[in-house]
Amino acid sequence: MRGLLHRVSFILILLGLFSFASATPALADAKSKKEIETKMKEAMENYDLLEYEEARKILNQALTVAKKAKMENDPVTAKVHLRLGIVYFAGLQDAESAKLSFLNAAEIDKGIALDKAYATAEMAKLLDEAKAEAGGSGGGGGGDIEPAGGGGADVDCSTVAGVQHTIIDTAKGGKDLVLDAAVGADVQPAKVAIMYRARGATDFTESKMIASGCVYRGVIPKAALSGDLIHYYVAAYNDQGRVIASKGSAGSPNIVEIAGGGGGGDIGAVVRPKGKKTLYIALVGGSGGGYVTGETEQQLNDVKCCFAPQLLHANPEIGYYLNKTTTVALAARLGFPIGANIPGHSPVAPAGFVKVRKALSPSGTGLVVSGGVGGGVIRDTIKLDGAPEDMDVDVVAIGPLFVSGGAGYSAALGGSLALIAELNAVAGIPIVKELGASRLNFGVQLDFNLGLHIGF
Repeated sequence: MRGLLHRVSFILILLGLFSFASATPALADAKSKKEIETKMKEAMENYDLLEYEEARKILNQALTVAKKAKMENDPVTAKVHLRLGIVYFAGLQDAESAKLSFLNAAEIDKGIALDKAYATAEMAKLLDEAKAEAGGSGGGGGGDIEPAGGGGADVDCSTVAGVQHTIIDTAKGGKDLVLDAAVGADVQPAKVAIMYRARGATDFTESKMIASGCVYRGVIPKAALSGDLIHYYVAAYNDQGRVIASKGSAGSPNIVEIAGGGGGGDIGAVVRPKGKKTLYIALVGGSGGGYVTGETEQQLNDVKCCFAPQLLHANPEIGYYLNKTTTVALAARLGFPIGANIPGHSPVAPAGFVKVRKALSPSGTGLVVSGGVGGGVIRDTIKLDGAPEDMDVDVVAIGPLFVSGGAGYSAALGGSLALIAELNAVAGIPIVKELGASRLNFGVQLDFNLGLHIGF
C-alpha cells in the first residue's frame, strides 16, 4: 500500500511539473501580448494628438517586444503593423512605408481590416493592394548558425540548406555591424546581400556579402546605425536579380534596436537637433510689394495705381516644433518703406504674426506650407502724380488685421541649420480706419523671404 502511495505521489508531482512547464510559455505570451496591446493603445493616443513620430516609435517598440517573444506571426503583431501603416499613411504622409507595413500585416493575417475610426478610401485601397501582394516574398530555409569569422565557430557546409543566419536583435551605434550567413548548395546564388533600411529611410540599401566557402560576410555601415532601430534582411539572388532564398524579407524585415545611436535628424523648416531640444530661431529677410487701395498716409491722395513696392523687410522668428513636420512660431515683420520722401513719413512698419508651418515630406525637408494671423502695419511706397520730384513718393499702409498663407522650400545644411525660401501672401484687413497717425487700407502683400533656421 505504501509503495502504491509513493508511486501515485510521484506521478502527481510529475503531472504538476509538466503543467507548470506548459503554462510558463503561455503566461509569458500573455504578458508580452498585454504589453504589445498597451503600446498600441499608447501609440494611437499619440496619433490622435498629432504626435505621429512618437506613435511610430512606440509601435516599433511593440514590434521589438513581439520579436523577442517570438510572436512575429501572432495576430496581435499584425495589428501593430496595421496601425504603423495608418501612422505612415495618414500621419507621416509616407505611402511607401505605409504599404510595406500593410504588407507585413497581411502576411500574418490576410483577413485584417482597418478600424472605422481611421479608415479612408485611399487607405483601404492601399491595404487591398498589400493583401493582393502578400505571400509573394522570397522564402528562406534552415536554422540559425553562429556568426562565422573573427573567431566564430566553423560551419559544416554539407549540413547547410537555404540561407542560415543568426538574427541580430540589438547592436551598438557608432560602429559597423558585421553580419554572417551560410548559404546551402541547394541555393547556388549569383549574389548574396544584406538589404538594410536606416531610420527615416523608405527604401532598402544593398550591402554585398563576400563568400568564404559557404559563409558570406557583409557590413551594415555605422552611418546607418544612427537612429533607434534599423530593418534588415539577408537575401540570395539568381542571375535575373530575383530573391531565391532569404532570412527575412522586404515585407517582413528583421528589426535591430540600436543602443547608443543617435536619433531625430533634420526636420526641414526647423532642423531638429539631437536630443530633446524643441526650439528654433530664424533669421529671415526679404523683399516684396502689394496690391493696395485707399489713400496715401501723408498726402491723403487717392491710390490710382494698384501695385506698390516695399524693397526691404526683416522677419525674426522664434518657434517650437510640435512634431517632426509641424511647427508653431511667433514672427515679427519689420518693413522699411525705402524711397518714401514725404516729410514726416514713418520709417518703419511693425507687425507680428502667429505662424504654423507644415512640411509635406515625413523627413521635414522639401516643400513646406504655412498659415498665420497677426496684427500691425505694412507700409509700401507709391509714386504720386504731378508732385515735385523731391516729394513725389508717399506711403500706403495696410492692416491692422492680417491673415497670411504661403509655401516654401527647406533644405538641410547639416547640424542644426536649414536654409528656407518662402513666398507669402498677407491680406491686410482695415477693421479700423486709423491706428494712431496711420490711415489704414485694404491690401494684399506678396513677400519673398530667404533665411536660416537654427535649432537648439
